[in-house]
Amino acid sequence: MGQYVVRGVPASVLQDSWWLDEPENSPDRSDGTTSPNKKLAGGALALLVALADVLFLDYAPGISLAVFALVVAGLVWVLLGRRSGLFGPALLLILSVLPVVEYVQALSIAFLIGGSTVALCWAVLGSRHDLGAAVRRFLGLWPILAIWQLIGALRNGQALPDKDRIGLQFLRAWAFPIGGALVLASLMVSANPVLSEWVDGLWSFDIRFERVLLWIGAAIMIWPVLAVASQPGILSPKSGPAKQRKLPAIGLNAQSVANALILFNLMLAVQTVMDAFFLWGNVELPDGMSHAEYAHRGAYPLLVTALLAGAFALAARPYLTERKGLTGWMMLWLGQNVLLVISSILRLSIYVQEYGLTYLRIHAAIWMGLVAAGLCLTAWQILRGRSNRWLLLRSAALGLAVLYACSFVNFAAVIARENLRHTERYDEYYVCQLGPMASAEIAASARPTGCTIYPPHIANWREWGFRADRVSRSLNAELGSETGYENPRRG
Repeated sequence: MGQYVVRGVPASVLQDSWWLDEPENSPDRSDGTTSPNKKLAGGALALLVALADVLFLDYAPGISLAVFALVVAGLVWVLLGRRSGLFGPALLLILSVLPVVEYVQALSIAFLIGGSTVALCWAVLGSRHDLGAAVRRFLGLWPILAIWQLIGALRNGQALPDKDRIGLQFLRAWAFPIGGALVLASLMVSANPVLSEWVDGLWSFDIRFERVLLWIGAAIMIWPVLAVASQPGILSPKSGPAKQRKLPAIGLNAQSVANALILFNLMLAVQTVMDAFFLWGNVELPDGMSHAEYAHRGAYPLLVTALLAGAFALAARPYLTERKGLTGWMMLWLGQNVLLVISSILRLSIYVQEYGLTYLRIHAAIWMGLVAAGLCLTAWQILRGRSNRWLLLRSAALGLAVLYACSFVNFAAVIARENLRHTERYDEYYVCQLGPMASAEIAASARPTGCTIYPPHIANWREWGFRADRVSRSLNAELGSETGYENPRRG
């Protein structure tokens, strides 16, 4: 059917207004029957809901997440019915699954969901063309697609072929009466002990409420994945002009940028010179102030300064060519900020040597390194005349790569090892609260800690993770005896 375009409607509405689409009245196939893919998707949904029940109910998440993701991927491959264009999505999916095999945490789950979403859209499209738009569209539809399609099917059952309309007509005619009768019967049975005993003797059927919730939730979350695999047109972008976006001017011009760069560089030079004396030159500080205090007070504010420097460089970039010398001032500005970030890392190192290592301080050090790399990328972008999109894509890729690597690092063990071996003063309570993943390092320490050692708990193969298994084996070797956890290979 043709498309009716209302003039004056915003571009974002034109592109995303899937809810204005009318259902297709034509059958999926020329013989008047429904496409087998839709029926196959329904069977796949039932299979995946049952698998979710087996893998997740009453068990902590572990390698079961990876198993479930791979089974979903296999069913998507069956629904797509082709092999071409799937190598890239398959490789991305494997990379997304590896972090949860190592250890289930918020970061690894985020990589699993994000990576598998991109892999799904990539596989459905068959190429990376318009992949970003397809991912945005899928994320916009995902929370409500299952309910939306169910309501649409019930409303438009007459548009389906006779063979497929029978089930919907039955559902429309009998769903409410049967549901109401079941509710009424349950009330009557609970109110009448004679009926209750008779029903119990006739049919004993017990289903847990949380199991029903799991089934419903799993179906709502899984169906959009199967729907886009069986109906790739769902990800097709709507017509309409692309909306151009540009950064607001916020009062910037060549003159204001020149004045700001000169002023900012002079102000930053004061801090750079002071760091050169007190941090790098070990000049004695004023009475009553230690190097640890000097380091701690400046580490995080200077990091914020560097972030603002990067934002200012992006906003001021269009004006650098309008005046001679502005590019040089910008390079000086970015260079001083890189030095400030390096000074912040040194400040943090001094503070850690004095007071010990924590999660926050590790995260801060990683973030400082990313900011320094981002500032260097910004300088390269300006010198080479690259676009802001070029910079943002590479900065995002760098950040994702670092986060991906972090998902394989046992930071609890790193913190315990550093605090127990290399610091004179440390927070013993903090070390003891690092959890089971630090137990092997605590047990291996020659320093008495008073910590109760808890090995990682693996109650079933579904909860197995490579990190937990590795720590348990190290702990067993350190203590010279079994710690009593169940071998996951026994099921």
